Amino acid sequence: MLKKSYLLLTLLTIFTLLSACTPKTPSPSMSVDEAVSAFLTSQPPPMAQPTYTPYPTYTPAAPALSGLFCEYQFCIGHPVDVALFDVRESTEPSIYTDGILAAYRIPDYYNLFVWQTRNGSDDPQFMLDIVLDANVDTRVGALDINMVGDLTTFYSAISNGSAIPSGGAAAWICGDRAFGWKVYAESEEIAHTYFLDAISKFRCKE
Repeated sequence: MLKKSYLLLTLLTIFTLLSACTPKTPSPSMSVDEAVSAFLTSQPPPMAQPTYTPYPTYTPAAPALSGLFCEYQFCIGHPVDVALFDVRESTEPSIYTDGILAAYRIPDYYNLFVWQTRNGSDDPQFMLDIVLDANVDTRVGALDINMVGDLTTFYSAISNGSAIPSGGAAAWICGDRAFGWKVYAESEEIAHTYFLDAISKFRCKE
């Protein structure tokens, strides 16, 4: 009887040990959770979506036009931040009957202004030929003829081969002198604005 009990106890112990070593079936819900967790952990952190940054388009600034040059018995307007200077050598400077002035501002402005006695001519267009460089300047569009006060002005938009590709040229007569004017600017519109300011302030001793 003792032998039988001992054998039964031994078999029960072996069965219990084998049951403990048998692999358990994994919980389906646990497997999904673990898989999702592993997938999320393996992914790189989300990157911020690129946003569109609007950049303003370049628009040339309106010129400051309160400058005034008065010498050689005439006055003429020019941008406030440039100065007209005599182009000629100091040994033969500009005078009342004949002169050349210039002004520039890097990189967007160049101005040339010339005058001479009109020698009886009532048509100042010959001054356009003097102020324009045939090798560089080209007239654009039709000649614009206008009355500004007592002055009859002849104005033409121009293109040129310089680093400032647009511009304008003008000519007029005042008293016993003929005047020619040219500007290079960033656009035809700005060039015309420069001319309107220059001529609106123009005065000469007749």
